[in-house]
Amino acid sequence: LDPNEASEIALANSRKNIRKLFKDGLIIKRHIHLHSRSRVRRMKEAKRKGRHTGMGKREGTVNARISYKVLWMRRIRILRRLLRKYRELKKIDKHLYHSFYMKCKGNQFKNKYVLIEAIHKAKNDEKRAKELGAQNDAKKAKKKKEEPKKVIEEKAPEAKKAQQMLFTPTYSIYTVYLLSLIHIS
Repeated sequence: LDPNEASEIALANSRKNIRKLFKDGLIIKRHIHLHSRSRVRRMKEAKRKGRHTGMGKREGTVNARISYKVLWMRRIRILRRLLRKYRELKKIDKHLYHSFYMKCKGNQFKNKYVLIEAIHKAKNDEKRAKELGAQNDAKKAKKKKEEPKKVIEEKAPEAKKAQQMLFTPTYSIYTVYLLSLIHIS
């Protein structure tokens, strides 16, 4: 009943008048609840908090209650979504993406956070390897610079000739002696 129109409703004394008031919306029909859901709502709320779900309340197997396949699909979709996002944001390159994709498929990562940690670790290892490689290259270059250069003396043409003659077996001992004297001076 509309409280503002109480006097008009009070004057209604026939079925026809009541029908008219109903049509105008001054009187509305209220639903009669025969089956209350308040207890169900209260129970659902408690179950959401984790109550009433112990061993004694379970009737199906673990797989019947929530399938292993459904759990796997949820997890793999989450992991693949993350990998896709990281690849699009250029956080990982296509090679790293592929290796992690295959590892996800091989059930190496329990959840998203484990995968993120693994990605960070792999990126740090890659970065460290690059730095070490650069350091090694720098060390090699430095060592090459610091290496004492063999003093290459400009030999006189006769000394060069003498050296060549020393290694040829056709010369006599006297010739070798003379050539060595030339070389010393």
